[in-house]
Amino acid sequence: MRNGWEVTLVSEFGKHDRDAVSARPRGSLRGFADTVGLASARVWRLRGRAWNTLRHPAGWELWRLPPAAVFWMLGTEIAVASWALYSGFKSSATTTDLVRFGVIAGCTIWYLVQTQHPEEQRRADDRRGEHIDQTAVWLGGAAVLLPPALSLALLLMVRVQRYSIAHKAMTTFLFTTAAHAASILGVHMITKLTSLHTWLESGTLPQRPGDIAVAAVALVGAALWYFASQTLLISIARGLAWGGWRRQKLIGSWADNADFVYALQLAACTTILGAVNIALVPLVMIGIALRSTRLSQALADTIARSQRDRKTGLLTEDSFHAPAALRLLEDQTGRRPTAFLMLDLDHFKQWNDKYGHSGGDIVLGCVSAVLRQNTRSTDVVGRWGGEEFSVLLPDTTREEAMRIAERIRVAVAKTAITGLTELASGHATNEPRAVGPIHGCTVSIGVGLSPEHSTDYGELFRAADAAMYQAKRSGRNRVVVAPSVVPPSPRAPTSPLSRAGDSRRD
Repeated sequence: MRNGWEVTLVSEFGKHDRDAVSARPRGSLRGFADTVGLASARVWRLRGRAWNTLRHPAGWELWRLPPAAVFWMLGTEIAVASWALYSGFKSSATTTDLVRFGVIAGCTIWYLVQTQHPEEQRRADDRRGEHIDQTAVWLGGAAVLLPPALSLALLLMVRVQRYSIAHKAMTTFLFTTAAHAASILGVHMITKLTSLHTWLESGTLPQRPGDIAVAAVALVGAALWYFASQTLLISIARGLAWGGWRRQKLIGSWADNADFVYALQLAACTTILGAVNIALVPLVMIGIALRSTRLSQALADTIARSQRDRKTGLLTEDSFHAPAALRLLEDQTGRRPTAFLMLDLDHFKQWNDKYGHSGGDIVLGCVSAVLRQNTRSTDVVGRWGGEEFSVLLPDTTREEAMRIAERIRVAVAKTAITGLTELASGHATNEPRAVGPIHGCTVSIGVGLSPEHSTDYGELFRAADAAMYQAKRSGRNRVVVAPSVVPPSPRAPTSPLSRAGDSRRD
């Protein structure tokens, strides 16, 4: 299941809720009961958020988008809602349908509960890019096996639970829900227009080669519709909202889409088993789906931990180079400009001296939060080392780069640093005392531009690095763009990969 493209809300449930459940052994009944209780409580608390959003339409995130994006999203939602109402009233449910719905709904609930905590963590890790939800294993099968009213009821149940951990704006979440509903309705239409519906009603597999081929083509067509409809609807919304039409920006990476295709393959297995004997679905598919999801979640978590800086959650220096160089190459291929920002915290040593290294870590964490809040999902953000940060801005002009850099500089200067402690009189024997929110953290930013300064990754880094040094020499707390002729950088590495160790400049 393809999900939305922008995270705009902070979790109102917090780390305490997650830790309370994750501390339980995974297999314990008490842990399962706690997870069910937490999921129910979160869903119940959504009523207040939803009601507050409906009462204040002027504050909807939707109105901040370009008019074309607003028209596309509202038009899609109205069309899908009309389609759903028509299909729902035209369909009827038999006893077999109700039994199938009960079994698939039970499997879905078990799956949602068992994957809730790692799924929430995955969504947090994927907040700057594409996120593929593997609930298509159940929703795809339901779209073929069940009438529209029941399959849409299952979708509603899944989306309400996922919204409690998604941390997205409701307008974005509603649109992606409409895209999922269009997928389900289209799959049901394909089922009715082909021989799939007679095969499902009889509960027996086709025997003749011709019938097998027709059923296989129909299943493949249903899977293609499920994939393509979500991809197309959401991609157009992204393009209209962002004003860019690059493939990865619109539909994610090949690996993301491979995950989606794999989930649809499992959905086909759910469909076949459910048609033969619905009791086979929980016996076979729950174990496969849970194992697959947990393995992918564990792999994604391991990769994320290896690539992320422990103190800030940003990319490490080594992990920064590959995606940054790739973005630069993509812009060169498309003849688009690119900007490179180098940032250095001013007088960082004074923060360490006054508040200790733990205080310095708090400052780094606050600055990294500012960077995440003031950059785009397509930007590459990393901690370069020590008190230095780097940001590569794809498809960004000089004016846009200056505006983004200045926004970051002002946001850092306005940030209140909380949670600091200092020694009572500067002696290690004295007890540390807490201090209130502290302002005064500033940053010097250098800007390198491609192709103006260079189209080479290393040269672009050196341009931004030299500009950052100029910002430090000019009084700090400012943004400086590299000159057209870039002087040698004080470090002048032959490659950004050759740098080693932390720098500790004031």
